[in-house]
Amino acid sequence: MAPLAEDLLAAGAGRTERMKGFVEEIGKRFEFHRGNFNPESVEAASAALARLYELFDVAPVPRRALHDGKSTIVVKAARWQDQHRELRDLLVPGSGPAATVQGEVVRIAGRIWHELDDNGGVNWDGDFGRMADAYLRHVQTGSPLPDHEIREAAAIVAQIKANFGNPARLVELAVAWVLANPKPIKLAPPPYRR
Repeated sequence: MAPLAEDLLAAGAGRTERMKGFVEEIGKRFEFHRGNFNPESVEAASAALARLYELFDVAPVPRRALHDGKSTIVVKAARWQDQHRELRDLLVPGSGPAATVQGEVVRIAGRIWHELDDNGGVNWDGDFGRMADAYLRHVQTGSPLPDHEIREAAAIVAQIKANFGNPARLVELAVAWVLANPKPIKLAPPPYRR
């Protein structure tokens, strides 16, 4: 991408705010998945991204610092939506299950929300159902959600397994559970592959 952008800019293409936004989005995605890159090519990809930042005068996206799995989980944001974003960036790996139950609860809720709201449930399969069941088990452990919220989560899980319901509320409840359980709990290998 960087050599192509260089050629286009040299040929007179103008830089737009939209282009800058695309470069920033590339940076965000790269940093989220950096840990999953092939170690032999990650530095080349990082250098190409640095060149795109330079070409389009975009401030580099900070490198992602994943939680160490041991220290207390601390959230700075106030709104649950922002807390979810913060927790996702801190606890959820670029692919595969999280290292902690807290990260997995956040990951599962986010995956279900994305699948139903963004994909219309087209990829829904048995693994998503098992993830939803695991979510429900997890939020009943440690300092569990209050009984009325567990009943609400169970009803939402039943609804989403029928491909309707409110997955955003599962995300909100995931955040509430993690905030009530800031001491990391190691995740056992899950019974699903998504």
